[in-house]
Amino acid sequence: MSTTDTRAERRAQLLDDPRFERYRNPRSRRWLAATLVGLLVAEALVLAVIDRAPVPAVIALGVIVVAFVLCLGALKSTTRGVEELPGEVLDERQWQLRGEAYARSYRIGFGLLTAALAVVAVWLVADWPAPGAGVVTAAVLLPFHVGLVLPTLVTATTREL
Repeated sequence: MSTTDTRAERRAQLLDDPRFERYRNPRSRRWLAATLVGLLVAEALVLAVIDRAPVPAVIALGVIVVAFVLCLGALKSTTRGVEELPGEVLDERQWQLRGEAYARSYRIGFGLLTAALAVVAVWLVADWPAPGAGVVTAAVLLPFHVGLVLPTLVTATTREL
């Protein structure tokens, strides 16, 4: 057995921790997913005002990042990491769930990207003034964060795991 396989199996065991069993129901997963989306929205709002109040915004971002990491870790544990584990540790049903989650994530991500590009196009056509540095930072950082968590959010909000 290679080191990678051992690491993947340990990761699978960690994500299958029985302490998270009470959260592995659809309602709890949806609640955690909604919390994660709320944290993304809060991050966008804080970044949008970072020019006006940099110190409170940086403190708020620190709190949001810690909450984001904890919430994402809990959400990954409730999905047992189906969306991120290597194929060697997944069974056929989990492979199918992961495939469906990624396909749905790509469609949602494409829709979000299209909407963002439409906003940029309207902004340019309307000849509005350049946005502040916080808005630009949010426009760069948030798609990255959404791309990272979208498969987990889709897995958590779909059918029974």
